[in-house]
Amino acid sequence: MSEAPINPDLPILDDPEAGSTWFISLVSIVLLVVTVLALVVMYFGFEAAEVDRKVVDKPTMALEELRLSQEESLTGYGSYKVEDADGEMVDRIRIPVSRAMELVLADEKARSSNDTDVQGALVNR
Repeated sequence: MSEAPINPDLPILDDPEAGSTWFISLVSIVLLVVTVLALVVMYFGFEAAEVDRKVVDKPTMALEELRLSQEESLTGYGSYKVEDADGEMVDRIRIPVSRAMELVLADEKARSSNDTDVQGALVNR
């Protein structure tokens, strides 16, 4: 078998020309770069649109309801239960923030007037 003659009818293929090889290579690289850049632009465009749709333009009804309930708890009276250190449930009263500030201010004024009365009594001795 190894002594079989080479078929002389087959055409001998020449090496491709360098010019056509360079041209095909450059066109392929340019097409690859353009395709990758187009895909990157499309990806980030779709990502920005999804962020806008899901985060920026999100319906704010749930957030508004939460804010209103929080404002109501800050401005209204109510009661609630908490568990103390012994594990017993204790009733607590919720008052508006403005009323709490008034009570603290009145308490501090009373305390400061008592302190001045005590200091005056000590000075008069």
